[in-house]
Amino acid sequence: MLIGEDTVLEKQKLVMLPGWSMDSSVWKPVTPVLSECFQLDFCEWHGINSMEGYTKRVWKLIEKEKGKLSLLGWSLGSLLAIDAACKYKDRVEKLILVSGTSRFTRDKETGYLCGWPKSTVKKMKKSVRVDREKTMNSFYSSLFSSKELKSKEYVALLKADINTNAASFMELEAGLDYLLAADVREHLGSIRADTLIIHGEMDTICPKEASLYIAQRMKGKAVLHIMEGAGHVSFYSSSDDFSKLILKFIGQGDNK
Repeated sequence: MLIGEDTVLEKQKLVMLPGWSMDSSVWKPVTPVLSECFQLDFCEWHGINSMEGYTKRVWKLIEKEKGKLSLLGWSLGSLLAIDAACKYKDRVEKLILVSGTSRFTRDKETGYLCGWPKSTVKKMKKSVRVDREKTMNSFYSSLFSSKELKSKEYVALLKADINTNAASFMELEAGLDYLLAADVREHLGSIRADTLIIHGEMDTICPKEASLYIAQRMKGKAVLHIMEGAGHVSFYSSSDDFSKLILKFIGQGDNK
């Protein structure tokens, strides 16, 4: 059947899961391009005051949608995306993990060292209470690589785009509790969705080894791309290259 000029093709649904302390405003650099190919649905963490609230929020959003969809999870959102891709195997067609991890903290018992010591996360919980502004400013700076910080004022640009005071203390602490507890490593082998993993070469929040670990355990089901010189927010500092990777992955970009 020929498609007439007036026929509107239905866009794929892409649910975007942000990282700790962030909301949908953080996607601003790539939203215009991605919205041309996807029907974007932004998951928000507002009002979540317990670590269990994160999985419930994502599951509820997916169950509200009808038909198949794709997931894009960044940082904390990657843990939730992996969990959801396993739970909803028949509904998640494509999975995109950005600066992803299957466990944020180290686990000496199993030899998993691709993350932060638990003591560092617990210290950050206390710091948020003692001096929120100082703690968050330090966090925003750490999102970028040393190379990125030298070339542009990325931190100032990021803070201009996001609502830096949107999250309450309880929300911030719930997010850190989730990062302390979440472990989706055992789910990696059962994911059916085509998977793209994008990771900054100089990421200090989630080291690139965390994505290498994911790719190895997905046994050929995942495509891994390391972005040279990028930190934790490659979609912000390298938005054009980031968008091209995703468009190529879904078959709508330039494959040359």
